[in-house]
Amino acid sequence: MPSFIINSAEKFFVDRSMTIIIDTAEANIEYDLKDGSYAILIFNDHAGNAVLNDSGRIENADVKINYLQLEQYDLKQNTKVEVDKNARLSVNTTYLGINNKDIIFDLYNEGSDSDIDITNNIVCLDQASFSMDCIGTIIKGAKRSKCHQSTHCLTIDNPKKARVLPVLNIDENDVEASHSLAAGTIDEEVLFYMNSRGLNKKEALNLILRSYLMPSDNYYDDFAEGQAIQERAIKKVDEICSM
Repeated sequence: MPSFIINSAEKFFVDRSMTIIIDTAEANIEYDLKDGSYAILIFNDHAGNAVLNDSGRIENADVKINYLQLEQYDLKQNTKVEVDKNARLSVNTTYLGINNKDIIFDLYNEGSDSDIDITNNIVCLDQASFSMDCIGTIIKGAKRSKCHQSTHCLTIDNPKKARVLPVLNIDENDVEASHSLAAGTIDEEVLFYMNSRGLNKKEALNLILRSYLMPSDNYYDDFAEGQAIQERAIKKVDEICSM
């Protein structure tokens, strides 16, 4: 699977499985995924504020798109994907809320027997301003389609805002749709237990953040430079915990 670095605002076209590393203040991605299985990892490695605009269409394909965002800088993301008949889209996101993050997912079931599933893992730290709109739309005629959303949001210390808005717009009867949202803070009993085992607060926080933010080891096996990206992601978490 190839790996590409986006380092300009010029539109980047995706028609295969790949790892995409963002190293620019503005990234524009267009999907054209047909007739096959695809796995895409989008890793933001830009040391500065960033804007990500990605959109496209999935036809007769099984597609997994994974977003890994652990930077300390501001991020604006607008994602719009249309899923046609007999196509499946699975989205997995990991966001570390520091400074300002404004995320919009706009996902459409455009054809019958289409399937959309999105899972979000979010950690918001002190003084962060995090906002996510997760919108699923099943259009008229998209019979037997599925649209499911699941979000886990952990807040630490005192974020300015930690807002996640799940939305389902359904214009067809013969469908499946659901959304779930779990939000909360670190259990003080968990911290006390970890302290009693010799871990200080920063060490305990590091382990907790890793459990929320870091996908399992085999998550990276399907991607080019997977091990290198995993190591860089762990380093970013360690840097946050040492602040």
